Amino acid sequence: MKKVVFLLFVLLPFFGNCQDKWKTIDYNGVSVQIPFEWGSKNTINLTNLNYGYTDIPEYMISCWSKKETNNTLAIQWIEAEIDNDLRIKADIKWKQERFPMYEQLQFNEIVDIDFLGFKAKKCRFHGNYMGYIEGEYIAFTKNEYSYIVLIGGDKIFYQSDDYNHILNSLKPFFLGIVQQKESNTKVITVDENFTRYEFRNYNLSIPNTMELRDENSFVSLSKEIIKDRVQNIKKVDIGDFNFVFQPVGMDDIQNSTEMKKALDLYSRVLISYQKNNKEAFFKWNETVKYTQEEYNQLNKSFKNDLLKEAEQLRQMGIAVEFVKIDNIQIAKNANKFVYIKHQYIRKGLHGDVKVIDYYISNSNEMVKLTISHRVSESNLWESDFSKIIDTFSFTTKR
Repeated sequence: MKKVVFLLFVLLPFFGNCQDKWKTIDYNGVSVQIPFEWGSKNTINLTNLNYGYTDIPEYMISCWSKKETNNTLAIQWIEAEIDNDLRIKADIKWKQERFPMYEQLQFNEIVDIDFLGFKAKKCRFHGNYMGYIEGEYIAFTKNEYSYIVLIGGDKIFYQSDDYNHILNSLKPFFLGIVQQKESNTKVITVDENFTRYEFRNYNLSIPNTMELRDENSFVSLSKEIIKDRVQNIKKVDIGDFNFVFQPVGMDDIQNSTEMKKALDLYSRVLISYQKNNKEAFFKWNETVKYTQEEYNQLNKSFKNDLLKEAEQLRQMGIAVEFVKIDNIQIAKNANKFVYIKHQYIRKGLHGDVKVIDYYISNSNEMVKLTISHRVSESNLWESDFSKIIDTFSFTTKR
């Protein structure tokens, strides 16, 4: 076969020094020690309506065990002094309204405590939230900032020295330094129906019915936690995407009606980029010629890879069943980049889902562009989605 198309887009495992039990997470002056095997993410929300304030940055450190436990920690703080009782009550109410599983937890009375030398409020909770969990809300103020700590896990963790070590290691010395992240994305309005996204290595236009998922969103954070746990338990690699587009409104926590409407729909545009040191892929504007035997072999390899991926998911307890798998198509888009198209229909939780994978080549780089939506919602997505492939271009033609 003239070309071997590398199809595996995997997240490279992170190998660290596991000799130390603790590692320190430091974000904008707030630090805490967590077990070395835990995962973590630092985020910032630019608006906050939970406590009656608007346009105030809310900073957050999220930490979680990568093992099959509910052991988690979240520290949030904003530049506004809020009554500690209100802070706890507002957060509980917000979670119960948006996440029904949270209603299964039992919350004790809010009591006064001394926490790290601060006057604080504490509310213990317990119940079933993806398994039994016990923990505490702790709220306090310092230097005109309001903090809330949410920590919990299984019974062993709740009663352990590790639980106390984490809380006692917290240093809320906020310095007011906001670290701006350099953006590699340029957004251009094309017309009333499409927006063009210019990333570092490639660009394309996406329908305005879709939004680029914020890496700090609840959806994104939940995905990272689940991925960490599955990788640790099942010892398998999980493909990761550089960018995810979802129905507009899915992360709009300020508008619960629009958020629910978006969550009821299912459509995704996923982008994964890979670069190779060698010219492993089709060149721009290359003439592709396969014999029937070569095409059949390539077609079979795509189908086998798809079935292998489904089997890995089944081993992880995620049922995957295909309704139809089409033969691959090899073509060029409007910008003369060669792509391989693989289309199939799989069963979904709320109806069959149509998926199209495009593997777009440019000599030593490739993009996997995945477009999916429920078959029952084809009238909402299909017309616009079919145009995306022809808008795609690599930054440099090779």
